Amino acid sequence: MPRDLEQKIIDVEIEDAVLRNELRWRGLQLGLREAEIAALLAQGLAVAERHIEALSVRP
Repeated sequence: MPRDLEQKIIDVEIEDAVLRNELRWRGLQLGLREAEIAALLAQGLAVAERHIEALSVRP
């Protein structure tokens, strides 16, 4: 595998890990339980992010 491609893959994996951590903390701040957060993250980062954003909206 070319070095540039390998580095890009590593960068994406790091970005995903950072986003997962941020979503986890935001979920905790909203009062979600670990199991609920894990279930959201298991659906994918984009889905979890949309759900947590929706929960964050205050009327």
